[in-house]
Order: sequence, then C-alpha cells, then structure tokens
Amino acid sequence: MGRGSPEVSLVLIYDIEDDRLRSRTADICLNYGLERIQFSAFFGKLNRNRRQELSLRLQREVAKQSARIRMIPVCEQDLKDMWVLEQYRLDADELKKKADGARPRLRILGAEE
Repeated sequence: MGRGSPEVSLVLIYDIEDDRLRSRTADICLNYGLERIQFSAFFGKLNRNRRQELSLRLQREVAKQSARIRMIPVCEQDLKDMWVLEQYRLDADELKKKADGARPRLRILGAEE
C-alpha cells in the first residue's frame, strides 16, 4: 500500500470582514491542526488531500460572502532560513480572548457637565 501524499508546510492567511465568518474560519483552521501565528494567519503541515479538503471546507463556509484566503506552501529549506521574533507576553489566542472580553470605555458628555 502507498503512504499517500507527503505533508507540506503551509501558511494560511485571510482577510475577512464579517466577524462570525472570521471566527468560524479560525476554528476550522484550528480543527485541521494548524497553529495560529497571528490573528489571521495560521501555520502547519497538511498532505495534499487534507489541503484540498480544507480548501473545499473554507469555500463552502465563505459561500457568497466577502473574503480573501491564501494557502501558501512553504518548502523545508525556506523554513530552515526562517527568522522569527516573538516578543508577546501572551499568544495570539489569549490576546484575542482578552480583547473580545474587554469592554470599551465610553464616557458620554452631557449637558450636565
């Protein structure tokens, strides 16, 4: 029996205006084992079948809504040459949860002041 297609490293990035669709897209990427590297960027390894499956799943999810999604293969040599600076005290998921949970402070100035 064959082993199937080899896994390929990839970066998946997206620009999606709708909050619900953006959140669902992130959940789908996480469910496929991709790691969030920025708010709208994921990295991981998938074989050809899983990449096609993910592409079709995202296409169905987006349907007719506005979205830009790119799945970019990255070769192993480029990964060896990659330079990373991560200086956050919290990872992207924690920052997003913190931002979503924070209520904006709004001060309404009225005639009384």
